[in-house]
Amino acid sequence: MLQNRNFIKKSILTLIGIMFYSLAFAQDYNNKLKTYFGNPKANERVIGTITATDTGPVGRGSLSPEDVHSILLAEAKKKFPNKLINLRDFTFPRGDTIDGSNSTYYFSAKVVEIIIPLSEVVDKALSNVREGSRVAIDQISVSGGADRRKISDQLTDILLEKGYKVVAKSFLEQVQEEHIRQQSGSFNERTTAKTNNLSGIGYFLNVRVDEKSIRIQVINVSTGEFEGNVTVDF
Repeated sequence: MLQNRNFIKKSILTLIGIMFYSLAFAQDYNNKLKTYFGNPKANERVIGTITATDTGPVGRGSLSPEDVHSILLAEAKKKFPNKLINLRDFTFPRGDTIDGSNSTYYFSAKVVEIIIPLSEVVDKALSNVREGSRVAIDQISVSGGADRRKISDQLTDILLEKGYKVVAKSFLEQVQEEHIRQQSGSFNERTTAKTNNLSGIGYFLNVRVDEKSIRIQVINVSTGEFEGNVTVDF
């Protein structure tokens, strides 16, 4: 009889220990998600939510925070194409028990669109370029879902608002083609000089945007030197 009581007591204590361990593990996992990914930042705008599920042992999920991020981010990019996005404010619900040992866990997160600080980068990159100068956006490279056309339009608007004269790349390409044609033909120096000065472009801008940063390079057309080379992290 005494042995039975001791067995029951040990069993109860073991069960309580397992329950506390499971709760502590789940809470720790939840804290890791929130700590690892954080809340929306000042330069992020919430545009929706995304949810995924995972089946694993009771008291814990089988996926790491990094795994959860990858799964949710892949789904979010399908739902919000052509946007530079990330995930914030993860939640880790307790889950629905399927049987005595497994549960289905629901992971969710806020989808945020990253607001690229174009104006800030333009100010820093063109700090040595006087207002009224003629500039041309020569190259824009993007990755991570950023919309190249949108960035180009926003950058053009910002440059115009700040007093710069922006030469369209299509016009720039026409000028370059004309330069090549004249250099290969029978044109006198006076005519060629006028064509070379047709655009009056003083600076080329090269722009690169990825998931974490934006870089703007400013190249002096006359000297080929960098007048600015600025990278700003999000």
